[in-house]
Amino acid sequence: MTLSRALAVLDERQETKIRLGLARIRRHLARLGDPQERYETVHVAGTNGKGSVCAMLDSVLRESGLKVGLYLSPHLEDVRERIRVNGEWIPPKDFGRLMQKTLRHEGRDPLTYFELLTSIAFQYFAERKVDVAVLETGLGGRFDATNVVRRPLATIIPSIDYDHMNFLGKTLSRIAREKAGIFKKGCPALTAETKAEPLKVLRRTAERLRAPFVALPDDGPWRPWKIDWKNGRQIIRGPGGRRLRVGILGVAQARNAALVGAAAGWLRAQNVPISEEAFERGLAKVRWPARFEIVRRGSRVAILDGAHNLQAMRHFKSTLESSPWNKRPKRFVLGFLRDKEHRKMIQLIAPMLKEAIATEPPSPRALSAGELAAEIKAAAPAAKITVLSDPNEALRVAFAARSPRAICVCGSFYLAGLARRQFA
Repeated sequence: MTLSRALAVLDERQETKIRLGLARIRRHLARLGDPQERYETVHVAGTNGKGSVCAMLDSVLRESGLKVGLYLSPHLEDVRERIRVNGEWIPPKDFGRLMQKTLRHEGRDPLTYFELLTSIAFQYFAERKVDVAVLETGLGGRFDATNVVRRPLATIIPSIDYDHMNFLGKTLSRIAREKAGIFKKGCPALTAETKAEPLKVLRRTAERLRAPFVALPDDGPWRPWKIDWKNGRQIIRGPGGRRLRVGILGVAQARNAALVGAAAGWLRAQNVPISEEAFERGLAKVRWPARFEIVRRGSRVAILDGAHNLQAMRHFKSTLESSPWNKRPKRFVLGFLRDKEHRKMIQLIAPMLKEAIATEPPSPRALSAGELAAEIKAAAPAAKITVLSDPNEALRVAFAARSPRAICVCGSFYLAGLARRQFA
């Protein structure tokens, strides 16, 4: 099967059609001989930070000399970027070949878009004989297709907040219960969450499963110390004044790095050879696009951030306020999915909105540009608002104008990914 045909199959399944549950994917993987059990895994769930934690872990494990599989969701520019071995995307030929094999073993109950990709990832990692695979959940945890792994080396939940409430529940307790579904009997469970309500659920779940539980303290020693805005890096200060370079910007990355440090300790206890030097090199070398990513095009500066829920937008706002561009004129290109808390996110950044282009992310779930413009007008009446439904046109207009303004593209990974394809 060619790559183009494989992509057409995915399009037919439609990413937005979600059918949570594990029975279908388990039956399918059993027919393939359970490839997901042929290597070690680390499983990561959560509302925000899970992609950054996965990227850091991948980098640290590779610096330790291991062959590492990485499975991510969503993608920014190309669906193949979700499936990587030692940093390299799955080749087009292998993607098409494994799609064909997956369909042959599909069974009578068709797999979803995400289940197809999960199966391809598990098979590819087994074929490449990875030492360990770092797995990011797609949605939730308990019924996520990645949750078929029986005994991961560690399970990690960076944070719990409101998102996907139509699937996961309306309260933080219910959302935490779904995320904690990745915890396994006796397997270390780690979190950077500090809010009492979800933390209580995570702790009780771990206790019931007799899983060693680590919750980072709210006043832990890991803090941002020095930021290299030009090159998109920062130095954080760890325990005892230890200074660590991290190749990702953002106020939340210090706690993410601390969580990876705690996970590395538990992995060492299970004979995974992670030295302190490899840990430091891994954090320094990690790169993770569309997380307060600085893109320069000539004299123009753009900040790309996939901030797609309220917690992520808070982190974006806080980082922007501490940046050199805080007092500089800014032009926002905003686009949201209609099932997100877009009104609250707009209200959060309203004081910054002097000039905004309302557009639509390239997704069938996009909030219309007209509705978005009305919400921006209500939250920031003095803002100059341009309505451009076509996101390609919106980005072209934003980058074409000559002015000292910084361009901030945020609200959706789909929109940030499109901006990267055009300008990064």
